Amino acid sequence: MNAVREAPGPKGHWFWGSLRERRKESLSFFLRMHREYGPVAQWRMGPVNRVISLVDPEHVRHVLVEHVGRYTKGAGAQRLSAMLGNGLLTSEGDFWKRQRRLAQPAFHRERLVPMVRVMEEEGRRMLERWRERPDPSAPLDLAEEMARTTLSIASRALFSTQVIGEAGRVLPALTVAQQEVNGRVLALLPLPLALPTPGNRAFLRARRTLDAVVFDIIARRRRGETTGQDLLAMLMEARDADTGEGMTDAQLRDELMTLFIAGYETTANALSWTWSLLSQHPEVEERARAEVARVLGERAPEAEDIPKLRYLSQVLEESMRIHPPAWVLVRQALEEDVLDGIRIPADPRLIVAISPWTLHRQPDLWPDPERFDPDRFSPERAAGRPRMAYLPFGAGQRLCIGTHFAMMEMVLLLAQVLRRYRLRRVPGTKEHEEPLVALRPKGGVPMFLEPLAS
Repeated sequence: MNAVREAPGPKGHWFWGSLRERRKESLSFFLRMHREYGPVAQWRMGPVNRVISLVDPEHVRHVLVEHVGRYTKGAGAQRLSAMLGNGLLTSEGDFWKRQRRLAQPAFHRERLVPMVRVMEEEGRRMLERWRERPDPSAPLDLAEEMARTTLSIASRALFSTQVIGEAGRVLPALTVAQQEVNGRVLALLPLPLALPTPGNRAFLRARRTLDAVVFDIIARRRRGETTGQDLLAMLMEARDADTGEGMTDAQLRDELMTLFIAGYETTANALSWTWSLLSQHPEVEERARAEVARVLGERAPEAEDIPKLRYLSQVLEESMRIHPPAWVLVRQALEEDVLDGIRIPADPRLIVAISPWTLHRQPDLWPDPERFDPDRFSPERAAGRPRMAYLPFGAGQRLCIGTHFAMMEMVLLLAQVLRRYRLRRVPGTKEHEEPLVALRPKGGVPMFLEPLAS
């Protein structure tokens, strides 16, 4: 394979390269780099590690779809595996294919219909909690509320039980585990877990707590002490078409932990950003509320209502364009490759990065990209757009398995809140993007809730 040239990019510091800029301004750094160096750009991450960043939809297709066998998730996934194990998000190769094949039927649209009741009930509980607040005029952190509610939905959908209520153990353990995972993914050289640092000890305690809860749920289900038409039941029933084998307890643990942690946090973040954007665009909020009134009236939402709430889906799609929860995807080349005459070496010290946040701001794909405009996703305007111009859930064979579940959940929660409240920003507040493993609103999303006349 004859490469024409190396990828262009900033020279950076003689030792650190561009690592300091990347850490200080993670999002704008990618945007500036591509504006200056083009669709394939390279920067150094310390003395030996490099990153080649892609922002052209055809290049994205090349890596994630057309030549997926040439690329692996690499070291980034290995760092996540400290918490998630060898689940769908972190596993590779034939094992990943087997697990995906076993899990996929559980996420077919028709299998998710019973989950609508769970989502509706948890949304109703959230609204009841809001009504019963001691001081209804006080601001409420919507980021915290979305996390609490999506965590409840995830636990019921997966296990048919509210695991977050177990002696207050699970939520603190999840917080500690997520903090450690974020630190390990972003660290230049993460410390081995065997080192007894305070952070490592706290993480291992949190992991033991979560493992104990999940393994106990699996064991009780195996013994027939519990039942449920939940995702755990579907995963336990799944059998490999070739061997007839199901998942072991360890495999179930890894898949459940992946779905539990990755699912609730990304959904909560997407909803939090959506409320932030709606509060800044009251005309969009009112149009969405009118659609909810037209489709639902005062009755409880059902599965067949979701396709009818088309504008609500567009609001969410546009929110995830501006603030994609998974803001960067990383790969490593297994064999040397070439993109537009630029060499992509098979080097474990090289990361291939695709940033949906940056891709979603390319003006040739998204005119006036910083403007919040849900009509970008109307059928007419979306028709001519390249498929790989929009990556809120990834792409190709590694497309997020929970895409339909997440969209159902977010549409239903939006509809329930819009029917009861008008949200107003706390004066002087502004949400800032915190690009950890997921893109969080730093400091939360404080809002005043204005009840609507019923």
